[in-house]
Amino acid sequence: MPPRARALPPEQRRAAILDAVVPVVLDKGMAATTKELACAAGVAEGTLFRVFESKDELVLAAARSVFARQDHLEQLAAVDLTLPLQARLVEVVGILAQVMARIHRVLVTFESENDKLGHPRTLVGPTIFRRSEALIAQVLEPDAHQLRLPVPEVVRILRSLTMAGIHPAGLGAPLQPPQIVDILLHGVLDTAPDRTPHSTHSTTHDATTTQPPPNSG
Repeated sequence: MPPRARALPPEQRRAAILDAVVPVVLDKGMAATTKELACAAGVAEGTLFRVFESKDELVLAAARSVFARQDHLEQLAAVDLTLPLQARLVEVVGILAQVMARIHRVLVTFESENDKLGHPRTLVGPTIFRRSEALIAQVLEPDAHQLRLPVPEVVRILRSLTMAGIHPAGLGAPLQPPQIVDILLHGVLDTAPDRTPHSTHSTTHDATTTQPPPNSG
């Protein structure tokens, strides 16, 4: 039997239970048993039903709580704005990747119950989404003068690249944050002024190796 949980106000007890059962819920979805959930929460099974009307309500509430998490907002706000732009964006992509990965796991686990779960954008909530967008824009603002697109558009592209780059259904291995940021800032063309394009390297090499020596006669 799990140790007796200390008394908490109802809302705090509810939040503590939800937080504790999330790993079980992500692993087993609706198949999680009441016993497994109670053990994860460190409470008696009867305690669960004094807080939640049913096991299904608890499981779905725990899954939805993943979307409502706001710890990433604190992480985005803590990005050091004195770092170079590329370093700042690598931190941002790393934070976004963690958020997107855990949300994707919920959607996969509850694929057959998505109608009960709700739409991801609704679950995240407009306030959290707007705050996230504003914090990413804040990271970009010190270098806005170097961007050829408005900051909100760069934020949108960054989010899209991150989502596509880490998706497990993508081709090949997921992209790492430095790769995503490099693509965002520099694309795939080898256009740096101190480099010669690959085709030029090849042409020059062919010209020097195939040209016959000058006529000495």
